[in-house]
Amino acid sequence: METLIIIIKIILIGVGTGFFSIAMEADKEDLPINALLASICYGAYVYILSLSDNMVIATLIATLLVSFLAIYLTRKRQKPLQIYLVAGIIPLLPGFNIFKMVLGFVNQDFTEILVNANLTIQILFAIVMSIIIASSITTMLKKIKIKV
Repeated sequence: METLIIIIKIILIGVGTGFFSIAMEADKEDLPINALLASICYGAYVYILSLSDNMVIATLIATLLVSFLAIYLTRKRQKPLQIYLVAGIIPLLPGFNIFKMVLGFVNQDFTEILVNANLTIQILFAIVMSIIIASSITTMLKKIKIKV
């Protein structure tokens, strides 16, 4: 039953991201690709989270995977990177942690504020570092390919 719930979540995240891509003014042919990227990203996140039980590591690896896919699609389809990358990482953004942090402000629970602020910063840092790593690796591989 738990596996079925995870599969339904992955499908719904893909559909939701597909609709979000409309707001990003993506072309019609890019909507299913964006939905698939978001589903792959969240699926990888859930799988790695089940293995490591660490949200930051799971976010880092899932974002790294989606960053490589987005860079590949950008070069293959000759479209801006933002169309694929932003749609792919939307499921990993720490909105719930930010909500819990604000709730801590309302309840004046400073421990809750610090814990969730720390986790939010770590997750955002992992996302940024994954994008930088993927971009750097693909740039180095492109330069090596040109020299050979």
